[in-house]
Amino acid sequence: MLEIIKSRCYITTNIYDDEITSLINSCIQDCVRCGIKKSAFEFDDKGNYDNLILNCVTNYVKAYRGNDRSQTDEYLKMYTNIRDEISLHDKYIEVNNDEL
Repeated sequence: MLEIIKSRCYITTNIYDDEITSLINSCIQDCVRCGIKKSAFEFDDKGNYDNLILNCVTNYVKAYRGNDRSQTDEYLKMYTNIRDEISLHDKYIEVNNDEL
């Protein structure tokens, strides 16, 4: 996922890999906390990531990466909207059959 997110953020160097990896992991933890299953952030059976998941992670990374915070609020709103939408979709959440 790191290389895809870097490409989406127009980052061509490896110097920020640790920071970006940390942000990706923070995003995943936040999404899991909101009810999204961790497996949603893994490859699908065709070896691809889900585009909605990639958009979610990309906006999170763009919001927090680097020192320029001029668009942080904008990217956080996009991230939150996508995260909240994903958390309502059965495809992305764990369903506990014991509660049904």
